[in-house]
Amino acid sequence: MEQRLTSFAYRVGQLRRLVLLLAIERIAPLGPVGKGQIPFLAELFQGGDGVSQEDLAEKLHFDKGAAARSLAKLEAAGLVTRAVNPRNRRQMVITLTPDAEKLREPFLAALRELTEIMVRGFSGGEREQALGFLDRMIGNVLAELGRPDKSGRPDKSGRPDRSDRSGRTCREAE
Repeated sequence: MEQRLTSFAYRVGQLRRLVLLLAIERIAPLGPVGKGQIPFLAELFQGGDGVSQEDLAEKLHFDKGAAARSLAKLEAAGLVTRAVNPRNRRQMVITLTPDAEKLREPFLAALRELTEIMVRGFSGGEREQALGFLDRMIGNVLAELGRPDKSGRPDKSGRPDRSDRSGRTCREAE
């Protein structure tokens, strides 16, 4: 059997590309947001702004250069401001502009619609199970990379997953 037919990475990559195509179709009419900026704007809308550029890049698993380029495009579009953190002059703090705030609700509605399209026909249990499988895969890859999982997703016990200095999660250390 052809490897790509049994490859999780291949299918996840395909799904990512297809979802981005659909996301652009839904989000482009809202304003000047390209596919590279969608995750940053989504995180700022859902996780709150006033976060450092570095923390945002780390949370989204982007390298610092790619994050800087995407945020520069959002800044040029008038959707975010980047300012030097007065408490740590080496950090840039990202803040949503009033123009971005106007996009918040339709942008998040478009993301909710994308989710509903992806899980159309799934039962509630199947949705939970699929999310659990994806979270475990993400955790496995982060562990292999020696990176802590800073997502805040709860484990099956309902506790947030936290990592010690070795990169192992608290659950793994137990």
